[in-house]
Amino acid sequence: MRLVDAHIHCGDNQETKAFTLEQVQQGLAEAGAQGAVIFAFPEDMYRLVDTPQARRRANAYVLQCATRAPDIYPFYFVWNDYELPDDLAAYAGIKWHRHADEPRYDYQDPKCEAVLEAIRALRLPVTLEEEFDLTVDFVNRNPGLPIIIPHTGLLNGGTERMDVFFDNPDVYFDTSMASPEAISHILEGVGARRVIFGSDVSGTSQPFFNFTKVELAKLEALDLSDDERRLIYAENIDRLVAQTAGKYGQPR
Repeated sequence: MRLVDAHIHCGDNQETKAFTLEQVQQGLAEAGAQGAVIFAFPEDMYRLVDTPQARRRANAYVLQCATRAPDIYPFYFVWNDYELPDDLAAYAGIKWHRHADEPRYDYQDPKCEAVLEAIRALRLPVTLEEEFDLTVDFVNRNPGLPIIIPHTGLLNGGTERMDVFFDNPDVYFDTSMASPEAISHILEGVGARRVIFGSDVSGTSQPFFNFTKVELAKLEALDLSDDERRLIYAENIDRLVAQTAGKYGQPR
């Protein structure tokens, strides 16, 4: 059964936080996974360095990884300077990320709307990690845009508050770092077609701890049919990137 880990941070900057393509591939192989969604580290966006040059380098590395390896879906990390590359269509999706105690996106900035317009035009799925009220606003502001809420909503206000999105067919949830109970709650609310496997692999501080394998074990323990597993493990994320206007536009 095909397996894609849809939540992996990747980078090669040894001075900030590094988890290279080679390390990603090794972990995927050990877990029996064939592909991954990768995006840059927040450390290279704003946490440890906060310059346009560092952000460009980190995003470029993610895109370069996709040219070197099959079944790698690179997501462009948008930060609050709203800089976009000329080759945005070469990416498979968007990473939009901050925690409640971190610098904010200015959603009233005209540059923000210009960025969102470009994302909508390409129909790039957005992995969105934001505070709850801002998550609700983001979803309402972008009707029809596929939005993936990571960790079953744990850091978007809590899984128990995600019910507000259950009737919205454009909102998906990834399972990274979520408890089996949280995953089951989301599955009961939206079904397997809107749940995506992810692990949140984010570095090498524990080199013998394979996050993909550990997170997969939570799903393996659930009472799911083979059809449900196929959707969650790969088909949902494959379908979303196949709907983009970029080079990932050929369905599997």
